[in-house]
Amino acid sequence: MAKTLENQALHLLGQVMNDSKGENIVALGMVKNINANEGKIDCILEFDEIDQKKNEKIYNDAQVALREIPGITKVNIITTYHKENSENDRENVAQVKKSNNAGTSKIKYILAVASGKGGVGKSTVAVNLACAFKSLGFKTCLLDADIYGPSIPKMIGVNEKPSSDGEKIETIDRYGVSTMSMGYMVNDENPIIWRGLMVMKAINEMIDKVNWGEADIMVIDLPPGTGDVQLSLIQKINISGSVIVTTPQDIALIDVVRGLKMFEKTKVPILGIVENMSYFLAPDTGKEYSLYGESKTKDIAEKYDYEILANLPHDPLLMEQSDKGHPLTDLVPDHKVSKIFNELAESLIKRLKLEKLSNTS
Repeated sequence: MAKTLENQALHLLGQVMNDSKGENIVALGMVKNINANEGKIDCILEFDEIDQKKNEKIYNDAQVALREIPGITKVNIITTYHKENSENDRENVAQVKKSNNAGTSKIKYILAVASGKGGVGKSTVAVNLACAFKSLGFKTCLLDADIYGPSIPKMIGVNEKPSSDGEKIETIDRYGVSTMSMGYMVNDENPIIWRGLMVMKAINEMIDKVNWGEADIMVIDLPPGTGDVQLSLIQKINISGSVIVTTPQDIALIDVVRGLKMFEKTKVPILGIVENMSYFLAPDTGKEYSLYGESKTKDIAEKYDYEILANLPHDPLLMEQSDKGHPLTDLVPDHKVSKIFNELAESLIKRLKLEKLSNTS
């Protein structure tokens, strides 16, 4: 049944035209994936140029076409951007990057911190990991790619807007880490209500127009789930490795599998899983208490052949300092949780080096 719906979808999308090229979007190879299941159809459209007006028309036409399929109650279209540069284009891009130092070309390793669902402490892990890398002597960058719900500005206490000379945007440095977030650009009270095309444009600008300079490692705080931002970033830059953050709750672990599958399909190396809120660490006695009963994270890791890199506690001081804008790993380096983050950072650097060696050999 699903296959029949997918064939119907492909046929209908074959009637959606890209007017500027005089051909339909299927023939042009813009339809990258179609998946139908239980009244829902997912589709990935890949654009090769950023023309908001034209791309929105194609997006809307595709929505209308797919809604014509009997039995389909929900249509989810994910938009991505990809452009094959000619040799001259690549030389021009390289020259621009050389002249203004923008972009990520001078960053040695790029680590994506992801989660299948929200509320598992992914941003807390990303911020403290960045501080841990810095404390180990690595020049570190932190990109908050959670466009819809940027939380990094609050976690590191930034209330200012980045400076720009009109060509490139300067990072905001905090606690020895170079940072950038969409949260720097918008008012905290204003929701960001964007379609995939606008999200894609924002991601491109935070990569291409930001003066990241030279660095040993960039930590990217991805939004939860497996949507536009993840796919855009994976196509845009060469991610060295990824870490999946979860909690011991069954509902969180269900989404972990989706995250693992996404990175597997897109050929991004998965370095392992970080279980957050594994236990409650009593501040007075140091005793550990299980919050969610027996964890099943180990079962998931073994089933899909991945390692649990760290088990982080639910620590009141960690939460308190995140709310105050000062990462615990920087504030109290000798704290038990800070030491776990430092050990995790050391392990990840080793894994990133091994991954790089395996790719070159």
